[in-house]
Amino acid sequence: MTTWLHDTFPGRDVNLVFARGLPAGVFFEGLREQNREPLAQGEADGWAWAVHDMINVAEDTDYEEVDYGRLCPQGAEVVVFVTEPCSAKAHGPHFAYYRDGRTTLFFSFEDYRQQRVGDNPDHLSAELFAAGVIGPAAECEEWKDGVHDCYEHEDADELRLVRTIADAFGLPSPPLAALPRDPSPLAVPPVATEPVGAVGEVGEARPVVAPGTYAVHARGIDVTELAAACADAGYPARTQGESDGWAWVTWDAAAVRGGEVSQLAGFLTGFRYDERFGGPDRVETVFLSGTPACTCPNGRHYSVQHCEDHPFQFQNSRGGFERTYFNVGRGRETQRHGDLLVRELLAAGIIGRETPAYEADPGFNADGAVTMRIIADYFGLPATT
Repeated sequence: MTTWLHDTFPGRDVNLVFARGLPAGVFFEGLREQNREPLAQGEADGWAWAVHDMINVAEDTDYEEVDYGRLCPQGAEVVVFVTEPCSAKAHGPHFAYYRDGRTTLFFSFEDYRQQRVGDNPDHLSAELFAAGVIGPAAECEEWKDGVHDCYEHEDADELRLVRTIADAFGLPSPPLAALPRDPSPLAVPPVATEPVGAVGEVGEARPVVAPGTYAVHARGIDVTELAAACADAGYPARTQGESDGWAWVTWDAAAVRGGEVSQLAGFLTGFRYDERFGGPDRVETVFLSGTPACTCPNGRHYSVQHCEDHPFQFQNSRGGFERTYFNVGRGRETQRHGDLLVRELLAAGIIGRETPAYEADPGFNADGAVTMRIIADYFGLPATT
């Protein structure tokens, strides 16, 4: 049972729900209409709240989840903590935020640093980053020493996440317990307050990758090693080069399948090439695509691999894993895996709860050039054009 509820409910898997913008009585009755009698309820700080069983315990065969959208008419908000989504398998809690009947934000406590979904997955990203629970500094690297156990600070990290959410929405306590202010062992990164680069400068810089081209940048190996590895895998490079600590190769997008090349970029950093490149964790790669974002149906879902002809336009890999990947332009950056660049994207107004740049100019970053320049600046990538 989670430790951040004001009261515990032994033997029960419960949800904690907050609502505002509708009468408390209507909210409580709406739960009862879906066979969820509140185990505890109240009102404080403008919110009505209730704790109820996750499933309908009165019916052995009724495992339907509550439709919180029905409890959230126009102008209303609902915040949900599913404290024990699967206690038998010890899965972490879920969080959801509904507004005007729609799911604005949803994530699991198990992988919120990799993926958040909803109408605006970045609704709380500024607060989460400021609290140090997302972003590069939020990832624990001590596990690599073979001794450290990340479970030792898991509870502290969970409490810090809940406290950040509660502060962002002004949620009352009770029903939330008094949340300690002890920080996680992980460092808290600085808050992004200044724009990253000037939009007007983007068009003046050489594109990092030319239209109709795939490019892989690698550091930790030289261009001869990179080109040879790609050729041996069946993908001889069209052009190649080396600059600023990065080796790079490119292909004509019409001559190779982008999904296969991006997969190779990830493989180059992992165990398949450890012996060839002289040890593990030696290589880091950045894959960039100069082709349009995929429009096929499966490519429009969050963190779902696109068709082989339309890879994600950006992918960063280390240790054989894709640390972050996403498409660029027209707000596609919100549908990403990983928060490596969350500070820079927030500062540029590309993601976040408020994105006035898009409102001021509907064509802002339409081609993703601003994002591509942010990526290039972050990694220090040389142009391949």
